[in-house]
Amino acid sequence: MPKALIQGRIAVPKHQKLRDRMGEDWQIVTWHPDEQPVEEYLTMLEDADVVIGGAPAVQPWPAVPNLKLYQIPWTGFEFTSPDRMPKGIPLCNVYEHESAIAEYAMLGMLEWRIGLRHMDARFRAKGWDGRDPGAGDVHGEVRGNTVGIVGYGHIGHEVAVRARAFGMNVVGIRRSTPPCPPELDWLGTIDRLEELLSVSDFVIVACDLNKETRGLIDADRIAKMKPTGVIINVARGKVIDEQALYDALRDRRIGGAVIDVWYNYNEPGKPDVWPTSFPFQVLDNVICSAHECGWTEEQIDRRWDVVAQNLRRVVHGEAPVNQVFVGTQET
Repeated sequence: MPKALIQGRIAVPKHQKLRDRMGEDWQIVTWHPDEQPVEEYLTMLEDADVVIGGAPAVQPWPAVPNLKLYQIPWTGFEFTSPDRMPKGIPLCNVYEHESAIAEYAMLGMLEWRIGLRHMDARFRAKGWDGRDPGAGDVHGEVRGNTVGIVGYGHIGHEVAVRARAFGMNVVGIRRSTPPCPPELDWLGTIDRLEELLSVSDFVIVACDLNKETRGLIDADRIAKMKPTGVIINVARGKVIDEQALYDALRDRRIGGAVIDVWYNYNEPGKPDVWPTSFPFQVLDNVICSAHECGWTEEQIDRRWDVVAQNLRRVVHGEAPVNQVFVGTQET
């Protein structure tokens, strides 16, 4: 019977989703760092066929003769690299968050133009407020606006097809440029970033965080945006320079921001860190959320479907899907 080890604070609470999908054919064990000693983790590793979770609990790796796959049940893998994973073992991630994040991005754009939260608050407080029906405040619409997507990939595609359905213009950039897909007006590389910023009413940041993209959108590039432009970050906080973004918003040099990803995160030993070093939360031209734009029950289920499929693949000698890299660390 193959053995799967689910480890870590985020993955372990979802263990039942894997049990439901694997039935009685797999032995599934869990290790939670706050509840079990690391020695127990090492024992579980000895005959594990698959490890599922985030950052490994040990470095360097012990001998893992049965291991066939390290499966991350989400997308980000900034915590590791080939030289930190056992030699010859594929590391895979999952996506399935694209449609949920695209809906969040559309919500941000629609809310920015329509302002339903403000309408609701005003009506609750004042009712008709002395006005006849049809004589209320006017609001905007997204039709005819331009969306610029920084990092046109899985998320960008889902945003683009939805934005097109609302009558918006869509442009994008990415690391390389295949033929421009029909949902875009144009697709370029990084050399067109400033052009994208200058023509976009909404800038969707959806690229990976790596050494090339860290601080990619700095003060000079923010200055290229329209004074009414809105930036929506669903990628990683540090793609945008934190102080430059705060200063531009505070001084109203851009129209606003919708921010779901931040600069400081809770971690062991620092459980109560504030998400940012600047008071974005007091600005009235910012909509904030806590890294939850793609966090839907449907998305979680889809991800564990993919995890289960990958487990079955590797025990049958098939290549897993969504391979990020193969480990190189000697054990």
